[in-house]
Amino acid sequence: MKKILISAATAMLLASTAFAAEEPREPDLGRTFPVAGNVHIALFENRNSVFLVDDERILLSETNFERNAENLRNIIATVSPAPVELIINTHWHGDHIGGNKFFHEHGAVTLSHENTRIRMSEDQVNPVTNQVQLPAQAPEFLPMVTVKDGAVIHWGDETVEIVHYPDAHTDSDLVLYYDNSNVIFAGGLLEYPAYAGVYDPEGFVAALDAVIARADENTKVIPWQGPVVGRAELQEWRDIIETVAANVSALIAEGKTIDEIIAAKPSGQYDEKWGGGRTPERFARDMHYVLTHGTRD
Repeated sequence: MKKILISAATAMLLASTAFAAEEPREPDLGRTFPVAGNVHIALFENRNSVFLVDDERILLSETNFERNAENLRNIIATVSPAPVELIINTHWHGDHIGGNKFFHEHGAVTLSHENTRIRMSEDQVNPVTNQVQLPAQAPEFLPMVTVKDGAVIHWGDETVEIVHYPDAHTDSDLVLYYDNSNVIFAGGLLEYPAYAGVYDPEGFVAALDAVIARADENTKVIPWQGPVVGRAELQEWRDIIETVAANVSALIAEGKTIDEIIAAKPSGQYDEKWGGGRTPERFARDMHYVLTHGTRD
């Protein structure tokens, strides 16, 4: 499949959800689950924030929505009274970074890929509707430390490798490997089982291939949404992206309109299981858009 690229601003918005217009909701009380070793999940609104505990401090990945930040801190405290000292944002979408300000005010340092800070520093405007999807964030929300390709963090008895995969779900995706516990936090690269936004199909497949290569039959994979899974579920999602992109590309080559492509159900064989979040129509429409707005060698 020839690699396809659209403008960065447009692609990022297709891959995201409109969190700026978020409806007021009551805070979620949340739940926690142990994963392996000192790795735990704090679940809020079906989204997995992952926290790593040692005797003196906590490393937290993803701060959920702003409305849940205090409850997130409180429920982590039921596992350990240690303070949250370091936060990792796997990318810039609003449900991943909403609690940054709260934790910043309580002494935590935030870390992300450099593109995440760039996106959060500017209004993200939908080029079709001309509406702001995510407004520029206040300085208290912005990551304080940025990485380019990744980093390694030694946290108590755990080694956490942070790796950047370009042009996958966004242009700023980080995946966390908890090496000693054999746990992978996939961040935005996996919502199981649900279609997710695709920034670049080929880049997404390449990223998943790399993550799959790091996993074995015993690896626990934490998606952004959904239960803890394994290597097989990563492979399942990887194959869906490749197949649906190929199906949509073939229909485009036949001269089909977007309505005809949607009617052809290019993801039809997967829809019963995977179509409960982002609808099959939206998934097809998004895939069509990213495959028809420019190419990159």
